[in-house]
Parts: sequence; structure tokens; C-alpha cells
Amino acid sequence: MAEAIVSLAIQRISDLLIQEAFYLGGVRDKVERLKAELERMNSVLKDADNNHEQTQLVRTLVRQVRDLAYESEDVIDSFILHQVAHQGVINRFTSIFTKPFHRFKAGKHIKAIQARLEDISKTLPAYDHISRGESSNPGTRMIQQQLRRTYSHVEEEEDDSLEGMTRKVLARLMTEEEDRPHIVVSIVGMGGIGKTTLAKKVYNHLDVKRHFHSFFWAFISQDCKPREVFYDFLIKVLSPSKKEREEIDKLKEDELLKRVFDILKGKRYLVVLDDIWKEEDWNRLKPAFPRGKKGSKILFTTRNKNVALSADCCNSPIELPFLTDADSWRLFKKKAFPGNTTESEARSREFEMLGREMVSRCGGLPLAIVTLGGLLATKSSRAEWEMVQRNIHSHLNKVQEQDRQYGAVNGILVLSYNDLPYYLKPCFLYLGHYPEDWEISKKELIRLWIAEAFISPSSESEGMLEDVAEGFLEELINRCLVQVGKRDHTGKGVKTCHIHDLLRDLCVDKAREENFFRIILDETLKASMPGRIAIHPTKRDFDLKVDI
Repeated sequence: MAEAIVSLAIQRISDLLIQEAFYLGGVRDKVERLKAELERMNSVLKDADNNHEQTQLVRTLVRQVRDLAYESEDVIDSFILHQVAHQGVINRFTSIFTKPFHRFKAGKHIKAIQARLEDISKTLPAYDHISRGESSNPGTRMIQQQLRRTYSHVEEEEDDSLEGMTRKVLARLMTEEEDRPHIVVSIVGMGGIGKTTLAKKVYNHLDVKRHFHSFFWAFISQDCKPREVFYDFLIKVLSPSKKEREEIDKLKEDELLKRVFDILKGKRYLVVLDDIWKEEDWNRLKPAFPRGKKGSKILFTTRNKNVALSADCCNSPIELPFLTDADSWRLFKKKAFPGNTTESEARSREFEMLGREMVSRCGGLPLAIVTLGGLLATKSSRAEWEMVQRNIHSHLNKVQEQDRQYGAVNGILVLSYNDLPYYLKPCFLYLGHYPEDWEISKKELIRLWIAEAFISPSSESEGMLEDVAEGFLEELINRCLVQVGKRDHTGKGVKTCHIHDLLRDLCVDKAREENFFRIILDETLKASMPGRIAIHPTKRDFDLKVDI
């Protein structure tokens, strides 16, 4: 995110150098030097932004650069505002005496910012340390990935709400379509919506086992390693002896790929690629999968609709919906009140009102519901349930030992945020300033993005800023981070959109962490607050408005 903020500052300063050249007289050279220093810093921040396992020192330095970028914008904007304010006849006479002072003050401030940036660059020579992003705990990411790894043989509890979707996926897999290579069926949805659960249910279905000759399940994740995928396939399919395994160990990636290809050739196979993130990952894996016997299929689970469409434009992705209120409650009861005993039935009746209110806060997201149910299964008193209710979202984000395979809900959702390109991060975070369950007008949103300078003309196209902004919104929708509310009169364009409450919480937390914006209810504005403030009326304000 720091890279995005510095990029915005650079863009803003560039625009000011062009559009407000008249008003920058006397400090223009200092502004240009500041811009050059920010550009040098930003080229290295890209690496820091991509590395989510940074030392405390690196995080501190990145935060300092970010804050200096904010300060740079404020100083230049204030200087131009002062210059514009002194354009009247009387003010022009007054400015003869005050203008040199303000020019000196602004120039001094800009010079001080530049000096602090240079101090940071000296702290870490040429910013190499930031680029390397040496982790204080190098194994953290590996451990998190292992916790998220999926296995086809590990079956999860029966979920009746998936019956309809299961039939839909089965129908796609069992249909013998036209004889063409790489027929891909994709399950798409936001993190935690149940894509992997559905894929496992289908993969282990008796009809699927009868229909296909060969099966393979591969967990891909954000860190795709083709050699490991091909190697695991050979070990599973061949069940090699110790000697044969040693020979496989020596094979290069392209040799492994060829072995996989030869084994699958002529067979009706089903390969599941679970949690695939990028088009390029599919392009690296694709050569291993031959045309096979008619009816061969590849099943994707992904958070990105564009990945699914690029793999097979002839097959529309299957998009998982959020659970209904009734299905949400049924799933919650299974976890919070396990067993069909008289005691569990009595507890479910006692806590039903509290439970239903908390389940509604999960917004139909299965991962959140299962995590909440697992947590409350350990709470026996009403006081404990009320404690969870008062701060439900922080409880959802704690890793529960009994549900360790899920990890914290926020930890799953933040993967989607981390995967965003830098130019989409401020656009996504900006959605957090809207109140919960707010229906957001597309027209209003893209104009606000443009006003905030989040949108710059695309180098590849001559499109208007509105077109670029609309493309950004479509990308967020395709990544399952934003949901479409209403369509326009054509039935294709977006008229309104909204964001899941848990994703909104993520936006608010990240925005606070990045000093990007702050939501206030009845606080007094302070100079130390971020440049963006969202003022939300309290329930009392709404009541007063209604009374009037």
C-alpha cells in the first residue's frame, strides 16, 4: 500500500507542476527535486509492498516514507491555496509583503521533507534492505500456507446448502462436450465462501469416481510451484518404489511435465487445481495436461473470475452465492450445538435469538459462520455469548485451535487484498468509508476515485478517466471483492454495488494502519488525523432527523 500512496503523491505533484506552474513560481525546482526523490524511493517500495513478511525496521521506514508523501501533498496544496487566495486587487497589494515569506516557508518545508527522505535512504543504502525485505520469521509464510493446504481425502462435514451447487458442478463435469483440449470448469467466489468444500464434495462423489479413469488434486495457492505439482502427481499416480522415487527426484521440471503428459494421454481424467490465483500460473501448468479421452476435465477453484475466463472462455464460471438466512442458521447450529442430544437442542433454543443476530453479521459467508459456531461451542453461559456478540468481528479474526485449518477469517480475506495490484489498493480501501450495508452508486464512486486522483489515464488506451475507473471497478468485481447491487438498463453495466461487511472491516482496519482515512462518529477533529475523514452519523442523529 505504501507504494500506492507514494505513487499517488508523485502523480499529484506531476499534475501540479503542469497545471499550477504559475503558482509554483519560486519553489518549482524544490518540488521537482522532491518528486525525483519520491520516484527513486517508490521504485524500491514496490518490492517492499510485495513482501508481507517485513522486519519491524522495514515497516517503520515504509511508514515514514508514506507519511512524508502525505506531507508533501499537503505542503504544496497549502502553498498553491495561499497563492490563489492573494489574486484580488487588495490581496495582491498585501501579497507584495507576504508572498516572499510564504514562498520561503514552503521552500523550507519541502527542503526539510527531502532531507528526511535522504536520511532514510542513508539508513538503508540504496534501499537494498527494503528490497530484500528480510523477514524476522522466514518460515511464517510457509507455515500459513501449510495450514491452508487442502487435501482431497480430508472430507468436511456435510453441508446441505451445497446440494444444488453440487448437482450443477457434477452436470458440467459429466457432460461429454465437444472434443477440444483443456475443458475447464471453474468455481469462483470470495475467500471463505466454500469453493474448496464444494470441489471436495464433487471430487469424492461416487458418480465422478465411476466416470473418470484418473484423478489428481493439486493445491496451488499464490505461490505456484509447477515442479512440485508435477512431482506430487507422479508420486500419487505411480506409487513408486524407493529406487523409482530417487529417479523421479532427479528429473527436471520439463521432464516431470512430459511424464505427467504421457500418463494422462488417452485417459479420461479429472484434475482439480484448488486455489489458483493467476493466469500465468495456469499457462505454466497447462502443457502437462493433454487433450485426453473425450470428457476429460480440469476443475478450478479461484477468487478471480478473469483467471477462469482466460482458461476456458467457452465455459462460464460457476459463481458461489452467499448462504441464505435459513442455510446460515442450519450451518451455525451444526457447529455451535454439535450432536442431536436433548441438551444441545435445549441450548440452541436458549441462545437462538443471540445466535441469529450474530449469524446475520456473518453476511452468509460460510467460513465466518463455521468459525463463529466453533468458538461459541466452547461457551456455555449467556454472559460468554454476550461478550462475543459485543465484539464479534475481533473474535472471528482469532485463530481457534479446534478450527486451525481455517485460520482467522481476516487472514483468509487479506490474501485477496495482498494480491491486488498497487493501483487497485487505494480504490478498494476507499470503499471502507461507506457505512455498513450501503448501496454504493457506481457513478458517484468513480467520480470520487477521480477526484482523489486514484485514477490516471491508462498508458495502453486513450480512454476517458471514467472508463479507466469503470475498468478498475470491474476488476474488483471479478476478484470477488465487490458485489454488484443493481444493473443498468442494458442489464450488463453496473448501476450500484456493495461490499461484504467483513471485507469492509478489512478496509477500515487497513486504512487505519496505513493512515489512509478514519471514520469518526462524535469525535472532535484533530490536526493529527489523516487527510481523509468519514463522518458517520450516530443512531441518535438519525432519530433526531426523523423527529424533525
